[in-house]
Amino acid sequence: MTHLPGEKPRVAAARVTSLTDADRALVLAAASWGQTCMRTDRNGQPEGTVRDLITSYRDRLAPDWFCRLGDALDHDAPWAASSAAPEALDALRRMHQASAKVELGRVHPSWWVRALREQSPAVQRLVTAMAPRPLREKLQAGLLLDSQDLVSERPAATEVASWVMALWTERLVGGEPERALDPPAIVVLSRLSPRAGYRLCRLAGLGKLILAGPDQGGSPRPCVRARREWLEGRLPVMQEGLRTWATRDVESSRSSQLPPRRHSARIGLLTMARLLADCEPFRLRWALQHWPYPIAKLIRSLMPPAASRPALLLEWETLILKTAWDRLNLEGRLGPAWPELRGQNGSELQ
Repeated sequence: MTHLPGEKPRVAAARVTSLTDADRALVLAAASWGQTCMRTDRNGQPEGTVRDLITSYRDRLAPDWFCRLGDALDHDAPWAASSAAPEALDALRRMHQASAKVELGRVHPSWWVRALREQSPAVQRLVTAMAPRPLREKLQAGLLLDSQDLVSERPAATEVASWVMALWTERLVGGEPERALDPPAIVVLSRLSPRAGYRLCRLAGLGKLILAGPDQGGSPRPCVRARREWLEGRLPVMQEGLRTWATRDVESSRSSQLPPRRHSARIGLLTMARLLADCEPFRLRWALQHWPYPIAKLIRSLMPPAASRPALLLEWETLILKTAWDRLNLEGRLGPAWPELRGQNGSELQ
C-alpha cells in the first residue's frame, strides 16, 4: 500500500469492489442464462446462484477478474440472485441500448467538433446543417464553416443521410443517464453544468489553499473572506503528510500557464482528477463528454497513476469536494444535494 509523506503504515479499511461495465454485462448474462446453465430442482428452478455459475467459469477468467467479480457478488446480494433470469435479460438489453446509442443532448458541442473533424467535409456539412440552430452555430465556428458551406445543390438521399447521422458518432460514447453507484466525481461531471462544476472546483481549490497554510492566498473581497471562515470551521486539521500534499497541489497550479484568477479552479480540478482516476474507464469517458473537451483533456492529463492514489488521500479529497459542495448548496448556487453512494441492495456504502 502507498502511504502519504509522514504517514505511518496502517491497515486500509475494506472497500467494496465496484463492477465495471464488462463485469455487469457478464453477471447479467450469467443471471439470464441461469435457467438453462444451472442444475435444477424437481420444479425446474435453478439450485445454484449466479456466484456458483461464475465460479464454474473460474478457469476461463483472469485471476484478478474472478476475484473482483467474487468480491462484488459477495457484497451485493441482488447481483448474486439466480431466480430473476427474465429481469436480468431485460437489464442486459437496457444496458446495451444505452451504451450503443449516444444521447447527443448530453454531449458538449466541443466533443461534436472533435468527432466531426475526423470526418469528410461532406459529412461535416451534412451533420452541421441538420443540427439545431444554437448548436449549428457552435459547430460552424469550430469547423470553420460559413452559411454558404451548408448550402447544397441538391438534397442528400434520405437513406444516405440516415446512415451518416447514425454512423458519424463512432468517436462518442453512450451510457445510462444515471446509476445508483455512480461516485460523486462522476455525478459532478454528468449532472452539473460546466459553470456549476467550475464553481465547485474553485471552492475546493480554496479549501486546499486553506489547508496548505494561512499565507497561501487570500482575497480582500468580503465573500471570499466569508467562505474562508466557513471552510476553516469545517475542514479538520490535517496530518502533516496531507498538508504537504495540499502545498504540492498549490505549487503545481501556480507553475501552470494560467491567469491567477484560475488557480483555485485548477487546484480543485486536481481533486476531481484523483477521484476520477479510480472510476470505471468506459463510464469515465461517458461522463467527460458532458464538459468541454479541452477541460476533459486537462483532467485526463492530471490523473495520477494508481501508486499515487493512497486510500487516505482519496478520503481527504472526497471530504474537500463534499465541503465545497455543501457551501455552494448553502449559498443557493448548487441545487442538488450531495450524492450518497448506495449499494444495489439499498445499503449505504461508507
